[in-house]
Amino acid sequence: MKTSRPATVIASLRTVSRAGGLRDPKQGQPQSRPRTIHGGPNMNIAHFPQPDKSFPSMRQKREQAIAAAIALLAETFSKCFSVYQERRHPLKIGIDRDILTALDGVITPVELHRALGFYCANTVYLGHTRTGAWRLDLDGEPAGVVTADEEAHAKAALVKIKAKKEARAAAAKTQSQPAKRLSLADLKTAAMARKTGDGFDNPVESHRRR
Repeated sequence: MKTSRPATVIASLRTVSRAGGLRDPKQGQPQSRPRTIHGGPNMNIAHFPQPDKSFPSMRQKREQAIAAAIALLAETFSKCFSVYQERRHPLKIGIDRDILTALDGVITPVELHRALGFYCANTVYLGHTRTGAWRLDLDGEPAGVVTADEEAHAKAALVKIKAKKEARAAAAKTQSQPAKRLSLADLKTAAMARKTGDGFDNPVESHRRR
């Protein structure tokens, strides 16, 4: 699908792009640091406060660009994209080509690829990827349906996400537990165990002492 847009609209999109941290083809790449705030019951929306004065890492820069790209897509194609995670639904296959044509250079293919990858890896999006569900085009109109294989892939992705989350939680819990202080009785028991081991469990060393 090719969507033509007047020059005034493209100029407006470039203004939004610069404000959100995306690259204007003729400008640099300003960055802002995103965080998540609540937009209502069970709703999460990306918010962009003032840029941090410290130098962000490469990972932070990438996350900022992704959040800004999703905000731009939701602003431009509100019937298809949403910053509210709970409102995300399966997208048309090949929608990236439609976006690049419509935005006319406001966002690069690499930036769009990362943003769509993050958007579609959202747990709510994956949960909505069920067999027979409509896929939406940029106008919010049906443009294909989810297949059984695609639903199976989405379910497998959800299992992996859950496993990683549980592993991180377990690791954090282990690290947060304070080390146990040994009591005098524990020290005496350990000393006796070492003596016993030296006399009987290590025949080479006991033979040398004799």
